Amino acid sequence: MDPLGRMLCTAETFRAMTRAVMQAADDLCGGRLVLVHEGGYSEAHLPFCGHAVIEELSGSAIRAPDPLGATLEKRQPDARFNAFAETWIDDLARFHGTYPG
Repeated sequence: MDPLGRMLCTAETFRAMTRAVMQAADDLCGGRLVLVHEGGYSEAHLPFCGHAVIEELSGSAIRAPDPLGATLEKRQPDARFNAFAETWIDDLARFHGTYPG
């Protein structure tokens, strides 16, 4: 629900990103991890995403339901959009002479 980035991230997205960063920290630096919360672009949704991060960090089984999750899932790009985006990126790469294929 970020009006600037329009990333359409759900609380589950933040949980998964936290899990991935925790795994990287385990693999690369003995599990040391520092997280900084720099602000919030969706005052209504941010608490649920932040809670998901804390859930994952703590290993808590308590889940706060994401009230916007179902709506955001419906707005995610589908295979047709992904194919369009890939074609568009390839066309731009060819135009600029950077296409590897």
